[in-house]
Amino acid sequence: MQKLARPPGRIVILGYGSVGQAILELILQRYEIDPRNITVLDAIAHPIFKARHENSGIRYIVKRIDKTNMENVLIQLLSPGDFLVNVSLNIDGVAIVRWCLENGVQYIDTSIERWPDEPDELIPDLSQRTLYSTHQEIRQACKDFIGRGPTCVVTHGANPGLVTHFTKQAVLNIATAMGVQFNPPQSREEWAQLMKATGTKVIHIAERDTQISKYPKRTNESVNTWSVEGLWAEGRAPSELGWGTHEDPNGPQGGSLHDYGPGNGAYLYQPGVATLVKSWVPNGGKYNGFLIQHSEAITLSEYFTTEDQSFRPTVHYAYQPCDGAVLSIHEMRNEQLRFHRRTRILKNSIVSGEDELGVLLMGHGLNAYWYGSQLDINAARSLVPGESGTSLQVAASLLAAMTWAMENPNRGYVEPEYIPHDYILRIATPYLGNVVGVQSDWTPLQDRSTLYGRKWNENNPWSFENFRVY
Repeated sequence: MQKLARPPGRIVILGYGSVGQAILELILQRYEIDPRNITVLDAIAHPIFKARHENSGIRYIVKRIDKTNMENVLIQLLSPGDFLVNVSLNIDGVAIVRWCLENGVQYIDTSIERWPDEPDELIPDLSQRTLYSTHQEIRQACKDFIGRGPTCVVTHGANPGLVTHFTKQAVLNIATAMGVQFNPPQSREEWAQLMKATGTKVIHIAERDTQISKYPKRTNESVNTWSVEGLWAEGRAPSELGWGTHEDPNGPQGGSLHDYGPGNGAYLYQPGVATLVKSWVPNGGKYNGFLIQHSEAITLSEYFTTEDQSFRPTVHYAYQPCDGAVLSIHEMRNEQLRFHRRTRILKNSIVSGEDELGVLLMGHGLNAYWYGSQLDINAARSLVPGESGTSLQVAASLLAAMTWAMENPNRGYVEPEYIPHDYILRIATPYLGNVVGVQSDWTPLQDRSTLYGRKWNENNPWSFENFRVY
């Protein structure tokens, strides 16, 4: 494949789990870089690094970063013009991006983390456990670096990240199919107005993972296809969503609206792994997914809010992980959301299945429209040996955003919505398997059970209460 870029400095990959392994392979495949200019830093030693890259020249350091040593460790490894790829857990996202901005280091991550000694148990106010709160905090901390300083891209994996660009492409496709007259949007307001013109009311990050391991999940073991601890951390946080203008202005039943900031966020008084919502994907069909907090629920709903506040879509995740992860979630709830230390990432053991990840836009003139990636295990391994559908979707998005950052090195603090969607999709798509747009007649009011006499909102079919599974 053609090389994408020649990095001007060194690259440090922080974390060598499932995604760290995948992004290293793509960096070596698509960048003109001397392996001696790459450092991998992780808290534990992964045997897979030795198997793949022994004697390659890549520097591999086993060291745990914490509050007391973060700056000292980073300053020894990074200089102005270098690039830090943060795919780790339990390192404060606000602190590390601020350090990069102040020290001339370009940066990218896939989520905003907290230090491990700041667990949810120490945050009694549910509203402060939300990503809405975290995004207000990080924006405030980085406000002096918006539009200037080293480009630092925050929350740009598959979701959040890639799904933002899927959403923009889906809006263009829907508007074109409906015959809406428009010029290609050039600003946030123009994007919001175009979505409003289509009549879109709800956006699901609709993901169904059907990958299966030849080694079944064991009792008291937690498994997943990307990160066990990551799923645990976001799954035990409050369910969270961007709250649309077509919804009840008082907020969701059993939840609240935030009363500060842009006002686009809502949260429930229960964790994501205890909240099921109906959704739909083309291959997997209708399914029940977990409403787990994700940054795109906040950033996408805000981005597509019109300036006059007359329109905003509801946005949230609807995630059905692989079968083993679903069982792991049930056991997590058995243990009162405590973390199982016996964990396993499903990658080399996967024998079949795909990760079907996209966005489902609903309520517009086409009823419902899904746009995204259908990447099965065989296709993923043919593209990058040793990887899975899940890891490659994340790494492809990281690679695309890193390349954009290298070409635009002085943009400062950046969220995914402010990166050209066509640029990201052009680079990422070759790694995403089948990228398709599919219209559907599905609605949350289909297949309603009459067993318990539940009341449905027939007057507002796309309201959040109709998606909830009770």
